[in-house]
Amino acid sequence: MNIICLDAEFADNEELLELSIFNREEEVYHSYYKPENIEDWRTDIHHITPEMVMKCPSFSSQSTEVQNIINKADLITGFAVDNDLRVLTRAAINGLEDKIVLDVKDMYWFLKGRKTEMSPYSVPSLIICANSLGIDFKEMDAHSASVDTSYTLKCFHLLLNEYKADKEDSISLSEIVKTLISEIEDAKAEFVAEGAKGYIRVLRAGEYFKIKFSHLEAEDKQRVFMEIEVEDRYKAEYEIRKLLKKKEVPGKFGMYKLTNKHLSDIRNYRNIYDADESAWCKKIVRNLSRLSL
Repeated sequence: MNIICLDAEFADNEELLELSIFNREEEVYHSYYKPENIEDWRTDIHHITPEMVMKCPSFSSQSTEVQNIINKADLITGFAVDNDLRVLTRAAINGLEDKIVLDVKDMYWFLKGRKTEMSPYSVPSLIICANSLGIDFKEMDAHSASVDTSYTLKCFHLLLNEYKADKEDSISLSEIVKTLISEIEDAKAEFVAEGAKGYIRVLRAGEYFKIKFSHLEAEDKQRVFMEIEVEDRYKAEYEIRKLLKKKEVPGKFGMYKLTNKHLSDIRNYRNIYDADESAWCKKIVRNLSRLSL
């Protein structure tokens, strides 16, 4: 299986400034690039200055060599590699969407982070991940594409070997990788589904009622008029707020004048989790202040 590991450094407008590509053992490509339409260098992040790349080639003049390496790859890995692939796609590198991609960031979360209830969307930096795996990686050494790629590859090998340890020797590397990717995707989906669960909470507020939506059950039950457990609190918030929109007290977000019928409807409300619906509802309810339901 032809595996490549890559890391790109780029400017504010996502113009490439540096690219490093390793095979499973060593660096097979590295170059700095002189950008054409740069606005913000982000030098504080990647430490690349205009002087460093003044006499370097443009990426477009080197893209054929990069494309050839990509074409031969079966699997692409990296740390938060989706960002690098997005930038390469914008730079006219083709076929990336057809490649198997295994992100070291996802591998770390799946094999290490889940044990500490880490979110797959808040995995720490490459430096922290590497050091937690026993790899000595100092901040002063980071942010060069070549160095970052080499340490990412070390993490990749350690994590993949850990995952392979209890697999039969007869299983091919390709099958192991595909199984790992599938298990990561399933674990992420389960994490998101668990995160969507929650409660509709109704509290008295004088002559009105206040409605809240929370992932956690209320600790102070005395203040709660009613609490309903739901599979998807984002969908619940979207549907309940839409149902009660005309009953909302003007100028008081989340405060309602409710009848017994409305309270009965809330008490009897149930929903079923659906990943696509939940993602859509989550996006909507996060922008309720700017949207009219």
